[in-house]
Amino acid sequence: MKYLNIINQGVHWVERSLIVILLLTMVILAFTQVILRNLFSYGFLWADPLLRYMVLWVGFLGAVIATREGKHFGVDFLNRYLPKKTLHIVRILINVFAAVISFMLMSAAIQFINEAIGPEEVDVFEISKRFYFSIIPIGFGLIGFQFLFNILNEISKIFRNEMQTSPEPPHTFF
Repeated sequence: MKYLNIINQGVHWVERSLIVILLLTMVILAFTQVILRNLFSYGFLWADPLLRYMVLWVGFLGAVIATREGKHFGVDFLNRYLPKKTLHIVRILINVFAAVISFMLMSAAIQFINEAIGPEEVDVFEISKRFYFSIIPIGFGLIGFQFLFNILNEISKIFRNEMQTSPEPPHTFF
C-alpha cells in the first residue's frame, strides 16, 4: 500500500502541475487576445480553438483532482446514520460502482475518438484532433483508478480496524 500511495502522490503532483500550467497559459493567452483585439484590431486565429481545448483539459484534470480529494459528488448523509463498519462496506460498494462506470465511460470515449475523429483531422498547430480530445478517456481512466485506490484504502482500514468516519466538515459562522 505504501508504494501505491507514492505512485498516487506522484500522479497527483503531475496533475496539479499540468492544471497550473494550463490555467496560467489560458489566462495569459486570453488576456493577450483581448488586448490585441481591442487595441490593434488583431488577434491570433488559433487562440480561441486552443483555449476551448484547454478548458476541456482543465475541466477533466479538475474532476480527477476533485475525485482524489473527495470533493466530487457523494452521499454524505450516510456518514451520520450508518455504523462505522457498515459505512466502510458501503463506501467500498459505491467506489466499485463509480470505478466501473468510469471505466465504461473511458471505453466509450476511446470508441468515440476512434470512430468520430479521423486520424487525418487536424486543428490548432496542425496537431491531430485526437490529441486534443484524448483527455476524455485519460480523465475517465484516472478517475476510475482513483476509485480503485479508494477501494483499497477502505479495505485496508477494515483490516487495520480503523473504523473512523470521514472528518467533520469545518464549522461556518453564518
